[in-house]
Amino acid sequence: MHHSWLMIPGLVLISALGVGQSSGDSQGMQALVTEVHQLRKDLQTSNGYALKAQILLYRLQAQEATVARVSQYLNDKRSKLTETQDHRRAVMASVKQNEGLIDNTEISPALQKEAQQMISTKKSELESLAAEGQQRQSAVMEAEEQLRTEQAKLGGLEERVDQLEKELSNPH
Repeated sequence: MHHSWLMIPGLVLISALGVGQSSGDSQGMQALVTEVHQLRKDLQTSNGYALKAQILLYRLQAQEATVARVSQYLNDKRSKLTETQDHRRAVMASVKQNEGLIDNTEISPALQKEAQQMISTKKSELESLAAEGQQRQSAVMEAEEQLRTEQAKLGGLEERVDQLEKELSNPH
């Protein structure tokens, strides 16, 4: 009987150690679960950043291509405007040359009449070239505006890439 009384404190001590141990195991397990949750959250955040970066880089490349295309379009419009202006100057020079022929008393009346007809034709062409020049000037101005708009979009995307880069270098 003495032995049974001695066994009870031993059982209580073993039970207390077992409870302490299972309490420690439970706390350790909870710490592991918390860590796994945090790792999952960090992985999701990291995947989110990677996806965001891929999308931004794709949009940045597409916008750079758009800016290049609009820039080329603007250059083409400027080139056509320059051609029209050059042609207009050449026609004006032809008008002046023919006016000089009309004023020249040493040439025949037939040549003077031909020069007068040429002046009339060239003045009509000048009016047409003036209208064409205005249209081309308007096209250049529209292309310049479009280029500014596309460059602003590109700048906005570049700012977002810079912001994402800062977020990645300072995650918390």
